[in-house]
Amino acid sequence: MKNKIFKFQIKNLIFSGVFAIIILLASITSNFWNPLSDLDNNINDAIYQHKGTAAKEIYIVGIDDETIEEYGMYNAIEYRDYIADALNMWADNSCVPAAIGFDMIFNKAYGCDTVDIKLRDAMLRHNVILGVNGMSRSEAPYGLSEEIYNGAKGIGYVDAITDNDEAVRRTYLKGLGYNSLAYAMYEQYANNTGKELNDYENKMAYYFNYYAAPELNYTGDGKIQDVVSGFNYISFKDLIEDEIVIRSNSIVIFGSYASAVDTGLSNDIFNSPIGEMFGVEIQCNIIQSLLNDELYLPINSALWTTLNVVIIFVISFLMTSFVFYLATVVFAAGIGLEFLLMVIMHSAKVYHFVSLPILILILAFVSLIVYHYYSEYKHKKEVIGTFKRYISPDVAEALVDKQEDALMLGGRKRNVACLFVDIRGFTKMSEELSPEEVVDILNGYLEMATKQVFKYGGMVDKFIGDCVMAIFNAPVDLDDYIYKAVCAAYGIVHVGKAICEEVEKKYNKQLKYGVGVHFGDAVIGNIGSKTRMDFTAIGDTVNTASRIEASAAGDQVLISSDVYEVLKDRIKVVDAGDRMFKNKKEPIKCYEVIEIDGYSND
Repeated sequence: MKNKIFKFQIKNLIFSGVFAIIILLASITSNFWNPLSDLDNNINDAIYQHKGTAAKEIYIVGIDDETIEEYGMYNAIEYRDYIADALNMWADNSCVPAAIGFDMIFNKAYGCDTVDIKLRDAMLRHNVILGVNGMSRSEAPYGLSEEIYNGAKGIGYVDAITDNDEAVRRTYLKGLGYNSLAYAMYEQYANNTGKELNDYENKMAYYFNYYAAPELNYTGDGKIQDVVSGFNYISFKDLIEDEIVIRSNSIVIFGSYASAVDTGLSNDIFNSPIGEMFGVEIQCNIIQSLLNDELYLPINSALWTTLNVVIIFVISFLMTSFVFYLATVVFAAGIGLEFLLMVIMHSAKVYHFVSLPILILILAFVSLIVYHYYSEYKHKKEVIGTFKRYISPDVAEALVDKQEDALMLGGRKRNVACLFVDIRGFTKMSEELSPEEVVDILNGYLEMATKQVFKYGGMVDKFIGDCVMAIFNAPVDLDDYIYKAVCAAYGIVHVGKAICEEVEKKYNKQLKYGVGVHFGDAVIGNIGSKTRMDFTAIGDTVNTASRIEASAAGDQVLISSDVYEVLKDRIKVVDAGDRMFKNKKEPIKCYEVIEIDGYSND
């Protein structure tokens, strides 16, 4: 009967429930501590974060190495004056960008009233958003020069949120009191261009897509030598000297773009999923994500936990219920389902985390493999234990390792040596002794005979009262099996003398054995019905061995002439004459074995 490919068992539900509880607890814990966050980020980075086309309406004005070389190290008063000149030049040329942002802090401690007023007046001619240290000030002007603050249309914090790997993937868009610089610029741009504003929830962190990054070319000492921006880029030096004018409906952000160390500017280079970049580049990527409505909220924790529990329970249950090769398919389907959910969530603007459920699925699958191999090992031991009752332990191990199917009805022809032995006069003895005494004698005798058969690699086919039938060279191949069969027969008679002496002392009865050995072809296999079968040998070889044993005298080992011809150079015999057996047309010559070369009682 074929094995079922699907089997429902209570233990499968228990197994699934255990891993459902594990994922439930892990999902809840991950809201506070998630050691797999870096792996999740890397998976999402690999699938979704790739360099793309930068928005044409976004410009960067960078205070870069060329600017520092031309105008000297950054000095707040001097550079505020330069910026005021640049803004006035744009206004004089009717160039009024939809939004201008400063990814730099105009701190009140480093300016002067005259220059700050000049910059304020220049800002009033534009749509300016000032950068501030996020959440670090409780009231206006948030640490800024008051004059400059009064010239701006809004403010926004410039702080970067970094993950464990120091990469920037997330941003707060809107906060209490004021928004992020990127969102404030986006809002200003939308208001001034008539673009519909995509509103976002208050105080939430969003993942955003990167579209472009600067090409940072390093020298041999690890310092940046050349920088080429992925966005429209204008060096602050060129803006001043060449009076570069840009489109009015554009977004412009000023900030540090200097790779040198001693510039007077703070280090503004960050890690990102697509490489190192300046802070202004990160702001531009956030703004472009806002323009394209491609920001992603973290998945709702309750939804994520529920999905994890359901998926882990169902996949674990199916893995344990199907046969093992289909369980592997189910496991692979579970992994694929997690990635499919990630794609679906991504299309719904949700940032989905797959590492934890995938890890639990792997843990469940590994546990299933361990359980599977443990069950196989346990079953193998049970099978070996069963066979050890009939054949020697070494043969039992070999039989199981070969994975021969010993449980199917049917047989095949093999050349075997067959041994029969029984107690002479046992029927009369059993009539004179109590049943308990008979059983005691039988058990000692059968134990001894079995050990001798096993010692030489034979298989005990069956016990028939006081008769033992054994075969050699089945169910697995056995070297020199005819010789070993004769050694076992010889051993039963000689080793069994100790039992005979014990029986004589205890019960005053003489015990003698008759043994017969013959070899030839026999049908070996499971004979019987599906509900009751025996692994045995049948055929003329078996019958002949039985007849030879029946004709043996007490403590006599008889072998057929066929056995003698094979072993005549290794045994000493006495001619036992020709013997006529039932259903045999010709007599069979027999020999009594009296000595065997190489035999030992050890």
